[in-house]
Amino acid sequence: MRGLTRPGRRTAAVAAVAALGISGGTLLAVGLADGEQPAAATGSAPVAAATTAPPPEEAPPTLPPEGVTLPTPSSDVHVTVDGLEMDLPVLPLTPRGGAINPPTLTAAYWIQPYGEPVGSAEQADNTLYLAAHSTGTGEYGFDPLMESDGGGSTLAAGDEIEVSTPDGTVSYTVERTERYAKGELPGATEVWEASPGRLVLITCFQRGGGRASTENLVVFAEA
Repeated sequence: MRGLTRPGRRTAAVAAVAALGISGGTLLAVGLADGEQPAAATGSAPVAAATTAPPPEEAPPTLPPEGVTLPTPSSDVHVTVDGLEMDLPVLPLTPRGGAINPPTLTAAYWIQPYGEPVGSAEQADNTLYLAAHSTGTGEYGFDPLMESDGGGSTLAAGDEIEVSTPDGTVSYTVERTERYAKGELPGATEVWEASPGRLVLITCFQRGGGRASTENLVVFAEA
């Protein structure tokens, strides 16, 4: 994978994001520039732009043997889509060694230090990014966001996504879904805009039939 360089922006954040499709799962890697921290911002200023070096690759979790149930982490924060019967605990995840790799298949993770789950939309100070693995089996992570035959996303404009916390629940309305070829996500400035009250879900798009993932699925929603 090749690192990309983009012009400086008026926010302090400089980061690269690349989703790497791995058979049987998704590896979501986020590279952060040394010493830089994404700042809360308003308007269309991006919270991320590409660094000059790609993040390191890490192996994703492997699928369990048939008949074995993976444990689900406990969290008082959840992301749910009632129409898809999706309910995942949400945990914080901070890049280590310049990369984010969700440690389980059974949870979603909010990418720190961007926006955090809040009790009401008015409390948001940045875009909330939730990342999770997908496997194409329909059983884990963000699998419910994709049709089983790889035809497209199961979400459409107007659908509701809820993120609940002990302080309240924020309902986000899906605006659109997009698929990005591998390697395009770091330079997709529309993904990395700092926009309080916006929710972005990121995973690999699974094409069905055991075929390798070649794209990222990104869901854009607004509170």
